Amino acid sequence: MNIKKLLKAVSILALALCFTDAAFAQVALTQTTLASQVNGPALYAGTTTTIDQNIVLASVAGISAPVLPGTPVSVIYIGREAIGVFTVNTSTKIVGGFRGYLGTQAAPHASGDMVLIAQQYSTNSQYGANPIPSGFFPQDAPLFGGCTAANTPTTPWVNILTAAQWLCSGVTNTWVPGFGNPLVPILAAPTAAVASVAGATLPSGPLFHVTGTNAITSWTIPIGCNATAVGGCSFTVIPDAVFTWTAAGNIALAGTAVVNKALTFTWDAKNSKWVPSYIA
Repeated sequence: MNIKKLLKAVSILALALCFTDAAFAQVALTQTTLASQVNGPALYAGTTTTIDQNIVLASVAGISAPVLPGTPVSVIYIGREAIGVFTVNTSTKIVGGFRGYLGTQAAPHASGDMVLIAQQYSTNSQYGANPIPSGFFPQDAPLFGGCTAANTPTTPWVNILTAAQWLCSGVTNTWVPGFGNPLVPILAAPTAAVASVAGATLPSGPLFHVTGTNAITSWTIPIGCNATAVGGCSFTVIPDAVFTWTAAGNIALAGTAVVNKALTFTWDAKNSKWVPSYIA
């Protein structure tokens, strides 16, 4: 082996080790939306046999093309379909990819739907031969196991086969249902408390306490919440103090919280507003 080939082999090995180390770094999924409809198999679309390979997104920020041939660095997740990204055009915001990636099913998706973005890391024998995207797993989080938010590799944890999300609660130090999880009504537990901001406030999960008395002008859409033109999402807050919210931003009606009276905000896709369960 000549020196050039040796250096090339060493570079590839170093890059692979870099991906392996990334598996242990805490990262968060990012989020965007579809800028146009995506076709899927006739069995699912009902109208066409076309399977689009090019996906148009509202943003391609955080999405990368492969470094090693045939090994996606970024994976996007729409509905219950994972797509391994092979090409990225930052001008047209079009990505090309492997449809039905990681054992998921290629399917049609409506324009405006939520797109989750994950960075992929090295092969993990627990999940077979394919590299596993950080944050996406073909199984649920350990329901009966404890967790530490600071040591959780990714957030949220997404079951790519069911689309159910899980969060590590820093309040209970256990796994709790996240957005899109049908077990929210049964196993809901509070995630990190959120201080009311005199402006936009970011929810920490489907259920959390709100501290402070500042007037919230809008709710920032959290990662994993499908508050889009075609989606739906809701979250419940437990007020620890009397805070108010206004209708200046993306909240439909202004109101005042009642201490310890659960308050739910539901996304209205028609008006692109959060609708409160009470305004007293």
